[in-house]
Amino acid sequence: MAHLLKLEWLKVKHYRAFWIFLALYVISLYGINQIAFNVQGEIKKNNMPVTIFPYDFPAVYQTIAWVSSWLLYFPGMLMILVITNEYNFKTHRQNIIDGLTRSQFVLAKILFGLIIAVITTACCFLIAVYFGSSYSKTFSFNGIEYIGYSFIQTLCYLFTAMILAVLMRRSGLAMAVFFLYGLVFEQLIGGLVDYKFLSGDGTIRYYFPLQASDTLIPVTFGSKIIYNNAPPPTTLFVTCLVYIGLFVFLSFNKFQKDDL
Repeated sequence: MAHLLKLEWLKVKHYRAFWIFLALYVISLYGINQIAFNVQGEIKKNNMPVTIFPYDFPAVYQTIAWVSSWLLYFPGMLMILVITNEYNFKTHRQNIIDGLTRSQFVLAKILFGLIIAVITTACCFLIAVYFGSSYSKTFSFNGIEYIGYSFIQTLCYLFTAMILAVLMRRSGLAMAVFFLYGLVFEQLIGGLVDYKFLSGDGTIRYYFPLQASDTLIPVTFGSKIIYNNAPPPTTLFVTCLVYIGLFVFLSFNKFQKDDL
């Protein structure tokens, strides 16, 4: 396992796009929260009875995790770039010739995804602690489960990106489908299935991979209205794990059967 991680590190340590996308994620996560933090601070100074972005403990964990969910396309693009570059430069073929098995090659990408998820989750936690400590007089770990949900959500995005990259092999096409699926197609397909077959109760959309993970971390204001018919967190959590396992299995299966 250490050998596989070392190989992945050698591939990305001089890859400028990797570091740019990772830096954009971290800077954007902090920057957006700083803006929201300032807005909420002004609201508090004016004694307005409105809390749009709660940054006090324990609500800060949900706030940071929710903001992070809008930025997960950056890690997803990283996953797509790293995998499609293997096909573009034929390094996947060279790795197999040099002794890696096909399973080890895919396992290396899964480990890479896990490392990225750990990094993004750690960023969420540290930023939550920073803003929560700045806004609150006492520290609390209550609500930290949302940081754990953020880890699962990141894995859903990363492994969705992984299966698209393995299937399409081209970064531009895979990224386009990734964005369109996450931002448009899930809602359209969910709405169509719900309207045609489920009498419009609006629940089927919660069982799509990205929507299930998004609903684990509901919006910090108006969630009872927006997600009034959402399944319980346990159901969503299990749904996310099923999709993660499915995408990993499909990636293994596809790469085993593909011509190099």
